[in-house]
Amino acid sequence: MLWGFFKMSNVPNIAILGSGGGLRAMIALQGVLAELQKQGLLDAIMYLCGVSGSTWCMSYIYEHEEWVTQFPNLEMMLYEQLTNSSWSAKKAFDALVEPSKDDTYSLTDFWGNVIVNALVHELDEHYFSEERSVSSNGKVPYPIYAAIDSNKLANNSKTCPDLWFEFTPDEAGYIHPGAFVDMRLFGSVFENGKLKEIKAEKNVSYLRGLWGSGIANLKDIEDYIKHLIFEIKNLELEGEEAEEMEKDVEVEESQGSGCDCHSVSNVINHLAHAIEENSHEDYDEHIRKLIKLLEGKYMLSKVEDEPIRFSVSERFQRIIYKETKRSFWDTLRILKKTLSCIIKWKWGTIYNYLYKCTELNDKDLESQEDIQLVDAGLAMNSAYPLVLRPERGVKLILSFDFSAGDPFETVKDAALYCKESQLPFPDIDVSELEKDKDNPSDCYIFQSNNAPVVMHFPLFNIRNCRDKVEDWREKYPSIKISYTEWDIKDLLEAAKTNVKNNTEKILQAMKNLNTV
Repeated sequence: MLWGFFKMSNVPNIAILGSGGGLRAMIALQGVLAELQKQGLLDAIMYLCGVSGSTWCMSYIYEHEEWVTQFPNLEMMLYEQLTNSSWSAKKAFDALVEPSKDDTYSLTDFWGNVIVNALVHELDEHYFSEERSVSSNGKVPYPIYAAIDSNKLANNSKTCPDLWFEFTPDEAGYIHPGAFVDMRLFGSVFENGKLKEIKAEKNVSYLRGLWGSGIANLKDIEDYIKHLIFEIKNLELEGEEAEEMEKDVEVEESQGSGCDCHSVSNVINHLAHAIEENSHEDYDEHIRKLIKLLEGKYMLSKVEDEPIRFSVSERFQRIIYKETKRSFWDTLRILKKTLSCIIKWKWGTIYNYLYKCTELNDKDLESQEDIQLVDAGLAMNSAYPLVLRPERGVKLILSFDFSAGDPFETVKDAALYCKESQLPFPDIDVSELEKDKDNPSDCYIFQSNNAPVVMHFPLFNIRNCRDKVEDWREKYPSIKISYTEWDIKDLLEAAKTNVKNNTEKILQAMKNLNTV
């Protein structure tokens, strides 16, 4: 216990920052926290704040009560989860049924429930607000998760304070101007500060997609859409229904459309081809044809020579995938909406809880019925803005950097952010850092009068990687999607070594806080 070093009337606030970096960051942050606990340092931490891949680690460990005492078990579970556990595409698509019925459906729903699920091998349907009991007992650091407003990013510099949005188990909101909503009501409909309609709280799988979408790109998403289409193509109908459906469906051709698609499989084949060829302009057309086809009339049987016709969509509604909660119609709606979101590049759409809130000075925000939130790493790959809020009173920042490329980019960005926001931050000698960019040391300490002390720890450095820093970077890229048990073990050990080698420096920095 470290509290003996501090006067209880003046306990300094200390924060840990975990940067983004996909699965590399998820694994490495767990190693950092495990070693801090082993060295008796974790109990002195007030805040744990993450961006992108680090949020995947945080949301994983905060599922467990008093996780600080369970690191051996958590590591075994991590090995099992990332190497031996399989994920179910069917269950992932099942999770999209309800979100796809809402107007705010976006690629974040798809990314979180399908792609992040495939990466971390976990579909997490619990609610973030349920972690209040874990984070409020004082036995673990208080968790803070970062996002940014993509519309504001398009109109401002990356260091603009207006971009930043934070999540805690208690509330979510813009740190500037400091407007928050209860986490349980994040996504509900508000107008002029009054609750108009309660929507279901967003689950952790969705939030993982929102917090960790920085590695998303059009090709990644389209690859997964192809899998979805092929899944539709391989839909197993019972008995002879599939053959009869293709044989008997009749559709009137639209005037001038030139459509030669008279069967479900033909239209889906055309759609798959459009995606293979990246012909975005054809997506909507093929989806429209497929919907029209399914809404045609199907001759099912005759009673006393009178035909009884049933809508094909009604028939498909009764055909359910084995072990799924989806009808074919549900899958078609998910496909249509996801493709539409690709065309519009629609991410992180959520109802704006500040809509028509006249007390704001932000007229653009007041006028928007919804907002778009994305991975904060697109602006700054470490959440300095969240822990530097003056009311948090943070005196020491332990910055663990798991970024690809320049290991000092985050701290340089933080210095620019503080300059623009008129916040105190230690002096940074950029020219000296540039010299170390390719072969950094394991710990850098930045301090100035009346500013928080920043200790910066690059994951891959000349001390734990020796002369093979670049080899480690190439071995663990941000988009690495498959990890062996040895990959995980080596990465955990590298992260732990950083802490172990610098325990005395961290301890001394903590002691120094009480002498200021």
